[in-house]
Amino acid sequence: MLASVMLFALLATSCGPKLPAAIAAAPQAAAPADADGPLRSYKLTLSGYNYSDSGISSFEVNGQGGGNLEVSIPTAGGGKSTCCAVVHGPLRAPLPVTIKWSRDVETWCEQTVLLQPPLPAKPEYFEVHFYRDGHIEIAVTESASPPRLRLERDGPGNRHANSSMNVNNDAKSSRCKLGYR
Repeated sequence: MLASVMLFALLATSCGPKLPAAIAAAPQAAAPADADGPLRSYKLTLSGYNYSDSGISSFEVNGQGGGNLEVSIPTAGGGKSTCCAVVHGPLRAPLPVTIKWSRDVETWCEQTVLLQPPLPAKPEYFEVHFYRDGHIEIAVTESASPPRLRLERDGPGNRHANSSMNVNNDAKSSRCKLGYR
């Protein structure tokens, strides 16, 4: 049963589709204790950071919406925080997480990123960091982080005033295609 629960280690609660009753009830059942302690569920605030050259119209973490992301500025990552992702801990092995996003609502890209253990003592935020070279990094943190890169921008949807300088490297590290599915 614990293995089944860990397969669903990152799922939304109130802001996404409901889980089958057997799976939804499993984390609340008397969780087995091990060397790392009992299995616990953490509701995390989902936050995005966009260090790329153009805005992201929508992004998701394992199917749970994170909203849109403007291009970051030195003091902000580019988006608002949304509710919520759930992580079950203790996390003992890297957990594959699927990040999906679109810049134009027509082309959708997808990348699988590994969430590395351990979880912090008091996890509160699930962060997704989109970089200019096309790679994505994720982190679970105790408090909202400042942007990792302090970059200037020309406007909410672009980094540079000269549009030819705004490069999109999504397809370098990801699978991109027309349409959502």
